[in-house]
Amino acid sequence: MLTWASVLRVFAPVYFFRPQQVFTRFWRELTWKSATMTVRLPWGLSITIDPNEAIGYNIATRGLYETVVTEALWRLASKDEVAVDAGANIGYTASVLGAKIGSGGRILCFEPHPQVFSSLRSNVAAWESSGRCAKFELHQKALGSQDGKAVLHTGEWFATNKGTAWIGSGEKVNGHAELPIEIIRLDTIAKDLRKIGVLKIDVEGAELDVLRGMSRLLAEHSVRDIIFEETGAFPASTHQYLKTMGYSIFGLEESFWGVRLLADAPPWRDPQTGPIPNYLATCDPDRALRLLKPPFWHSFGWLKFLANI
Repeated sequence: MLTWASVLRVFAPVYFFRPQQVFTRFWRELTWKSATMTVRLPWGLSITIDPNEAIGYNIATRGLYETVVTEALWRLASKDEVAVDAGANIGYTASVLGAKIGSGGRILCFEPHPQVFSSLRSNVAAWESSGRCAKFELHQKALGSQDGKAVLHTGEWFATNKGTAWIGSGEKVNGHAELPIEIIRLDTIAKDLRKIGVLKIDVEGAELDVLRGMSRLLAEHSVRDIIFEETGAFPASTHQYLKTMGYSIFGLEESFWGVRLLADAPPWRDPQTGPIPNYLATCDPDRALRLLKPPFWHSFGWLKFLANI
């Protein structure tokens, strides 16, 4: 049904700077019938999604997912470096990093849920065959503050959003499925790495545990940029922990013309509709400001279209 809200949606950056996406969305919503669909992303890689699930629906209709996170990853990642994707899900953010870093780079992906990990593995296999992506290392594990076992919970929302599984304390939660998983510290698995360029963390409330499990890397400033989700009131424990390690904190906020960096402040958020706040922690704030300050969208839109030509 055509409403003022649907008309105004056309002026969102993902549609205004990619007007063909308006027609793509209309066509896909009319025609999709199956549980899977393959979508070509703005950076040239294709991803297989479930359009009936929240993340897949966003990719199918908008052409991408989490605009601010996508743009920040695209601008901050550099050629031929190492990146880490904690909470890789079906591989969307891994595709951003893989395309930007290129064939000389390396990406460590962590996704503990077996069903979601299977989708991640299938998508990565297709990208690796193209020869233009970084080398992917897939781990069916969760990152955390210790090495060992844990329990992954999936509630009623998991059927419609595969990104909602969370790591519990081991206590049984009524009505929630439980899966035993492996958990590992990034300090353990990355002990042979000297530098990590970009680390993305989206682990449904376990962000602080991931950070505590990489205390050595943080103390040595071996991780340059960390993009992470944090729903707690600012400053949350994640922000405070990173500051004690010498990192500068920026809220990542979407504007019409690009990403707005808010020094030591949270991004705007509607308490009812979101978006979920994301932050950048960096040990090189001058570089981050230089790369993220220029206007327009580099990961998609007019500039990306011209670059592809």
